[in-house]
Amino acid sequence: MVSSFTIRAATAEDAPDMVRLINIADHGLPLWRWGRLEGGEGDPWQAGRDSVRREDQVVNWKNGTVATLGSDIVALLLAYPLERDTPTGEAEHPVFEPLKALKAKAVGSYYIHVLAAYAEYRRRGLGKLLMERAERMAGGRDLALIVSDGNAPARRFYDQLGFHEAAREAIVTADDWKAEGENWLLLAKPSRA
Repeated sequence: MVSSFTIRAATAEDAPDMVRLINIADHGLPLWRWGRLEGGEGDPWQAGRDSVRREDQVVNWKNGTVATLGSDIVALLLAYPLERDTPTGEAEHPVFEPLKALKAKAVGSYYIHVLAAYAEYRRRGLGKLLMERAERMAGGRDLALIVSDGNAPARRFYDQLGFHEAAREAIVTADDWKAEGENWLLLAKPSRA
């Protein structure tokens, strides 16, 4: 089912699709954050594109792998080795504290920050293909990711791939941002190496 798709490293020019897919994967939290950059002035989508093009944090195009159909980007894997000093670029706000706490427990892993596809390209095997690529890129490290307990399809998908719950933290919301579910779950998969 994935034979017509191409998998390639992301480029800086892929930033517009990358920010849309990052926002889809993270329940609108990135757009909420980008809307607060520089005092909330300006276009949050442009702030996201600018952020993804920066190379001084790990959520950038250099850590992206995209699936394309023709010239269209249809899915994104954003992954990197998570070390204690990894600059994730998360804002100082209570909403991010549970995510930071879970990431602290995943230090040393190969962290899957985003795995997302546009709705019309889901259930075609791209997620599995991109996760297989992540395992190869991990270089023997365990894999880790965070998902909401309210995202049942993602949880089933990761269960099928051999991930297990390693920790959980209550989701913190804001007046103008809510997430489905009650907890963020840190899921881990031991290395096969």
